[in-house]
Amino acid sequence: MIINNKNISLCLAIACLALSYKLLLTSNIPDGMFEDPNTGEAMLLGEIVIDELKQYPFNDWYPVEFDGYEVDKELLAAISNPLQYNFELFLGTWCGDSRREVPRIEKIFNNLGIDFDKVKIVTVDREKISPENEQEGKDIRYVPTLIVKIGDAEVGRIVESPSSEISSLESDLFEISLGIPPVPNYSEN
Repeated sequence: MIINNKNISLCLAIACLALSYKLLLTSNIPDGMFEDPNTGEAMLLGEIVIDELKQYPFNDWYPVEFDGYEVDKELLAAISNPLQYNFELFLGTWCGDSRREVPRIEKIFNNLGIDFDKVKIVTVDREKISPENEQEGKDIRYVPTLIVKIGDAEVGRIVESPSSEISSLESDLFEISLGIPPVPNYSEN
């Protein structure tokens, strides 16, 4: 039996095209998003604006956390001059802690009068890397990580969740405003 290389190549090419077409038709990843290699779900990567988290497919969890969170307004009132700070927020749309804390952070900022559209928001992959490497030099170990700055100098950060079981996002922000940055809950110190 003689096998014709042209026929084999043609069959392989047709099979690859058919598979590619099938994968293209079955993809549920919206344009501009990436597929999480662990789950196959959509994820964002890179610098975003907050409204991107309020659209499909993230709109099933974002409003639930935002609407359900009760802000400690009394503690927020004790933060003097919250507008003096700049913020960078690193998160993973695949991360349960980010899904819980980021909507709460936005609600807190709204109550502080901070325009969340002026917060630099960067989404990262599971290795905590963004396409433009915005994480470089930032020591992003866990997400979400909220970096609080005055000018370009970091004055504190909240990593993953409040710093202790008795802390809240509001109490951690208050401590940062006092110049006593909380120690992240993962710290060995």
